[in-house]
Amino acid sequence: MEPQLSPLEELYHVSEIDKVRFIGVTTEHARYDFGVVFTGQFFGKMLVVSLSSGRAALLDHEDVLDDEALHRLLDVDPIDTSVVGDFLATLLPYVPSYEQAD
Repeated sequence: MEPQLSPLEELYHVSEIDKVRFIGVTTEHARYDFGVVFTGQFFGKMLVVSLSSGRAALLDHEDVLDDEALHRLLDVDPIDTSVVGDFLATLLPYVPSYEQAD
């Protein structure tokens, strides 16, 4: 007889009180509404939710300065990625990344 597999195995269940900011900005071309969840759960990355497009991504300071990433992950118009990225960078803490030693 084969062992029964559980249909669901909980890997973690964490509750914390997080800081959440909701920000609406406009450019000459579009309006963007974001929710930013500041948490310790994602290795220094913040959960950024585009309320306009319904997309969400885990981003850090360097990620928001990557124009292609903002367009691909949050559906920010390519014309606006630089200015929106610069704005988001003011909200996200800069945490330098270090390469791990072999």
